[in-house]
Formats: sequence, structure tokens, C-alpha cells
Amino acid sequence: MTTPGALLPDRSGTRPDPAPSGLLARPGAVLGAVLVLVTFVPTSRVSGNVAWGMLATAIVAVLWCAWLHATRLRWSAPAVLLLLSGACAALSTQHHGSLRDLVQGLLTTTLLAGCCLLAAYCGPSDRDVVVTVVLTLALAQLACAAASAFLGAPAPWGLLGEAGSLFGTNPLLPAVGGRTTGTMAHPIPFGTLMAAAAALAATARRPGPAARVALTSAFGSGVLLSGSRSAAIVLLVGVVAGLLWPGATRAGAAGRVLVALGAGLALLVSDVSEHAALTSLEGTGSLTHRLGALEAVGRLLGRPLPETLFGSGEGSLRTLYADGLLQQDGFFAVDNQLVTTFALAGLVGTLCLVLAVMIGLLRGDRSTRAGAMVVVLMFASFDTLAWTSTAVLFAVLLALGAARPVPADAG
Repeated sequence: MTTPGALLPDRSGTRPDPAPSGLLARPGAVLGAVLVLVTFVPTSRVSGNVAWGMLATAIVAVLWCAWLHATRLRWSAPAVLLLLSGACAALSTQHHGSLRDLVQGLLTTTLLAGCCLLAAYCGPSDRDVVVTVVLTLALAQLACAAASAFLGAPAPWGLLGEAGSLFGTNPLLPAVGGRTTGTMAHPIPFGTLMAAAAALAATARRPGPAARVALTSAFGSGVLLSGSRSAAIVLLVGVVAGLLWPGATRAGAAGRVLVALGAGLALLVSDVSEHAALTSLEGTGSLTHRLGALEAVGRLLGRPLPETLFGSGEGSLRTLYADGLLQQDGFFAVDNQLVTTFALAGLVGTLCLVLAVMIGLLRGDRSTRAGAMVVVLMFASFDTLAWTSTAVLFAVLLALGAARPVPADAG
């Protein structure tokens, strides 16, 4: 649907094309559909042909929508920087990767940059569509997780594709007996979605306060079911930061002062260092493995200069582990997105990713900053971009509303 002004002649005397209409032409609807696809079907746990087909379908949908709006789209800085970061890893694939690694890296980079571009174009109505989809997705995932935890229903895809309903021991809710995955094949992606949805619900401008409290509490319980201590910590930080961010909520300066005072008081009266969620980390492989990722940075700096600057390329993690440059504790996941990016895309690629995050958080839609911050903070303990579901969630929330579209009557 177009506004009357959209069809007025421009200064050249010609009448511009009307804005595309229809559900498949709406950036918010397309991004929502992609999120649904990659969340309910983890690409890493299906057959190769199905995974390639899903990736191709998502890319075609995003690029088709971008083409429809080409005259009004502007490349946002986060989209360009994500594209450059992925390009560094792709161009460096020659060092250790295969043609398959190169193609997969290029397609994934294209999808994330395309999602970032469309998200930046989203206005208030498309933003509301995206937020609604994320919250609805989270509710559906929470229902699957609750069925696994309390009814013993096998989780779709199980843990990493293995049948079962729960995984390991839940350090946040030991009485549950294990950690839930929803349909996302791993507790941490599930916990990341729950934490992001909780932050979005807490700072949303609609629905009403009672509904926001109910949704935030529900998604917070989903974080507990996931057993992800990282997700629980970043949720608290993200919500407080979102409430304090000027313009992120309807709370004025006085409200932000109250939030700051309340958060400070809570830190003073509670012994955070003795909380079970933190003390249970002491001496665990989970903590030492993540500390090992930081130690690996020094060894990665010793690579040949081209690899240090532009990375060892897609598919190189196997070689880096074998060469002793990454953790040697028998667990083959870096669990730190910045270190993983440094390994794959080098200093240049990592700098591009950091700049994309900074610009996206500063220029994006303020009402969704809390959700974006949650996903970004998960970088410290999870390879967020290695999972398509969390990678797309990151790209969408980071850039949402970060660039203003060119007016339809700009000529």
C-alpha cells in the first residue's frame, strides 16, 4: 500500500514506481519467516541436501525482498562490516579449507549480510512484526522445552541430533534433572533465544505492563530450563542496560535513576560471588575451556602474517586444533565468538565484527537494544555465529532500524 505522496512526480517530472506491496514484500515478514525456518530446523543437524536447500531458500527470500526495495534501500554499516568480516574468512579458505567450506561460508555470509540489510531498512511497523515473531517463536520453543522437562517428551532433534528429552545436569534448576533444548538441538542456542526474548519483552512498548511482566517471567523460566548460566547472566545485564538506555523504553530520566539505584542496591545486599550459578562454575571444564579460548589468542598471533591479518579461513578450525593453536582439552568448540572470528577471519575480520556491533547498538532501534545486547554478550561464552539460528537472530536484532530508507519520492 502506498501513500499519496509516494506517487507524486519527482523534480525530474517522472512518476516513481510505487512501493512494493504484499506479505512477501515486507522486510519484517521475510525476516520473520527466515527466523522461523532456521529456529525450528537446525541446519547443522539435518542431511546435507536439506541444509543446503534451507540455506538457499532463506537467501533467495531475503535477496528477493531486497531487490523489490532496491530503490529505497541503503547499505547500513553493520551489513557492510559483516560482509567484510565474512569475506576475510572466505578469501582465506585457501589455507586449510575445502571448496565446500568456501561455498558454505559465502552463502552464510550472504544470508547474514542480507538479513542485516533488510533489518536496517525496517520501520516501526516492520520492527513490531520482527519482535512479535521472536516472542512467538520463543513461546513455541518454551512449550517444547516444558514438554521435555515435565512430561518427558523427546525433544525434536535431541541433543546434537541424538534422541532424548534432557541433557546433562541443569546447574540452574537441578530438580528438573537436565537441560532443555527446545527444537534447537542444544541448550545454549535455546537459552540465547529465551534470554533475547525476555529482554525484548521487558523493554517492549507494547503490549501492556502486565503482559510484558508475564512474558518476561515466562522466557526467564525458559533460561532456567536451558541451564545456561551465561544466558542467565547476560539476560540480567541486558535488561538493566535496556532499561537504562535513553529512549529504549518509555521510562523517563527519573525511571532510569530508579532502575540504576535498584540495580546498585541489589548488588550491595546480595553476595553475587557466592551465588550458586557462579560458584558451580569453579573448577569446571566449562570455565577452564572458555578461559582457554582467551589463552589461545596469543598462540593465534604467532601464525604467518597473512593468517594473522585475514584469518586461516573457513574450515580451518580442525587444523588449528590439530596444530595446538586452540584449546587442547578434547572439546572442539572455541566457545568465544571473537576468538573464533580471529581464528577464521583474522584481525581485520574481528575488527569489522566489533565495529558492526558497536555501530548497530548505537544506531539501531532503541526499543530492541536490550535483546540485541543479550545476543552480543553471549559472544563471550558461545560461538554465536556458528549456529544459523543464533547467527540470524544476531544479524536481525543488531541492525534493526539502523538505516533510514530512501524516501519513495526521492527520485
